[in-house]
Amino acid sequence: MARTAAAAAVAVLLVAACVVAPSMALPFTGSTNAAGGKNWAVLVAGSNTWGNYRHQADVCHAYQVLISHGFDPDNIITFMYDDLAQNIQNPNKGVIINRPNGPNVYQGVRKDYTKNDVTPQNFLNVIKGNKAAMSGIGSGRVLESGPNDNVFINFVDHGGPGIIAFPSDVLQASDLNNALSYMNQNNMYAQLVFYLEACESGSMFQNILPTNTKIFATTAADATHSSYACYYDSTLHTYLGDVYSVNWMENSDSSDLRQETLYQQYTIVKQETNTSTVCQFGDTSFDSSPVIDFLGGNNSTATLTHLHSADGHMHFRRRPTADAIDSRMVEIDIMLKRIAEARDDQETRTALQQELVSMLQLRADTRARFGRIVSRVAGEDSVERHMTTRLSLPDYTCVEKATRAFHDACLNLGANAWALEHTMAFVSMCSEGADPADIVAAINDDCSVKTMKLKL
Repeated sequence: MARTAAAAAVAVLLVAACVVAPSMALPFTGSTNAAGGKNWAVLVAGSNTWGNYRHQADVCHAYQVLISHGFDPDNIITFMYDDLAQNIQNPNKGVIINRPNGPNVYQGVRKDYTKNDVTPQNFLNVIKGNKAAMSGIGSGRVLESGPNDNVFINFVDHGGPGIIAFPSDVLQASDLNNALSYMNQNNMYAQLVFYLEACESGSMFQNILPTNTKIFATTAADATHSSYACYYDSTLHTYLGDVYSVNWMENSDSSDLRQETLYQQYTIVKQETNTSTVCQFGDTSFDSSPVIDFLGGNNSTATLTHLHSADGHMHFRRRPTADAIDSRMVEIDIMLKRIAEARDDQETRTALQQELVSMLQLRADTRARFGRIVSRVAGEDSVERHMTTRLSLPDYTCVEKATRAFHDACLNLGANAWALEHTMAFVSMCSEGADPADIVAAINDDCSVKTMKLKL
C-alpha cells in the first residue's frame, strides 16, 4: 500500500506541474547499472505508412529518452521502416514529432534495420545475439549483452490475441517468449525490462512469461482489449502517438529516473492510461529498481527538452487521452477527419469518400470471411457469439495455428492489422475445444482463391 500511495502522489505532481526548464540538467555519475554492467536496448516500430505515423514517432521518442538519460548510442539497436521523414505527405522533411508542436524526435536517431529488414525473424535474431544470421542485413548489429548487463526492449505496433504485427508479417507469443527464454538460458542479461504497445498486448505474456527469470514486462492493454492512439494533428492528418507509450515517455522526460522506480512508473502510466488496462507481467522482484538502471547510463544530462514545443517555449502538457481513439479505428477516423476538412474542395472530398468506401468494404468483406470460417467449424448459429466474445486463454497454441493460416492464405495481417480484432473468433472457438486442424482447413477452403491476399 505504501508504494502505491507514493506512486499516486508522484502522478498527481506530474499532472499538476509544468515541464521543467531545459537548464535544470540532472547529471548522472557512477556505473551504468546497479550490477556494474552495461545497458542495452532494442527499439522496434513494427509498422509502416503515414497512417501508422505514431508507431515510428513513439520509437524515435524512445530513442531520445534513452540518449537524454545517458544511454550509450552504440548499445541501442533500432528497427523502423523509415518512410516518414521524407514522405510525400510530410510538409517538414526530415522531421517527425510525437506530440502537437513537439520537437523533432527523428533527429540523430541511428537506424539499424529499415524497410524490408523490419521482420519478426530479424528481431528474434537480434535479441538472441545471432550475429551470423544478421550478417549482410542492415547494420548487422545484435545484442552482445552478458550476465551483468540490463536490457530494455520496446515494441510498438498493432497486435491481436497472441500476436504482434510487423510491416508484412506477424510474430506470435510463443516465438517471442521462446526467444526471451533463450536469452535467460544463455545469460544474456542480469535483468530485462520489456514495454509493449499493441492491442491485446497482455496476451503476449499472460500465463506465459515466468515470474522467476528477471524479466519485467508492462503492456498497453490486457489480453482482450485494444490500445489507443492519441494526439491527432490536423496539419499532418495523422495521429502522433499512442497513449501508453506517450505516458511512459513523457513521464521519463519530466522525471528524475534515479529516484523513480519501475513500479512507480508502471503505476503512474497505468493511472494516466485510462483508455486501456495497462498490465504488468513476469518477475516483479526488482520493480523497486530505479528506472535509470534500464533507460539511462553514464553522463546523462536529462535536460527534459523533449516535452518542449518546436518553438522552444514551455507549454502545459496536453493530456494524450483528450482525443484518444481505438487503434483499430485510426485509419477510418483519419479519413473522416480529412473528408470534413476538405468541405470546400469537392474533388478532393469525392476522392477521399471513394477511398473510405473501399476501406469499409474491405473491412466488411474480411468480417464476413471470418464469419464463414466460424460457420464451417462451429455452425451458422454460433457465428455471432464467436465473433463478439472476448476472452483470454491459458494457451494460445490453437489460436496461433489459425492466425498463421489466415495470414498465409487470406490476408496479410501485418499490413492489415485492424483485421486482427476478428481473430478473437479463433480464441472463442479454441476455448470451446475446436480442433485447430479443422479451423485451418476451413480457412484454406474459404481463402483458396486468395483474392484478399493481394492487398499488402
